[in-house]
Amino acid sequence: MQKPPSLSKITKVALSTLGQMIKSARLERKQSQADLAARLNVSRYTIMALERGDPTVSIGVVFEAAYIVGIPLLGDELYKTAANVSHLVAVLPKRVRRHSKKELNDDF
Repeated sequence: MQKPPSLSKITKVALSTLGQMIKSARLERKQSQADLAARLNVSRYTIMALERGDPTVSIGVVFEAAYIVGIPLLGDELYKTAANVSHLVAVLPKRVRRHSKKELNDDF
């Protein structure tokens, strides 16, 4: 089994908070974990992990669960930003090369 990633405290709090928000919204909609799991095509145990803030749950599953229960993540800003990012990526190099560690002579 793969070791979970080492996460900062703020990331752990964010995951836990998002999981609690999804759980609250699901309960407000009177939707069971099994119902949400069926909509997402995952197991009920995955929903339990998501609601606990488990970092091993796929980001796609988390975002889709948030969407299904009505929690807007990034909203319209993501769509507005997408065009700008694609233009930026187009002008960046295709790959990064490591430079040799030559000592620079900066004595002028």
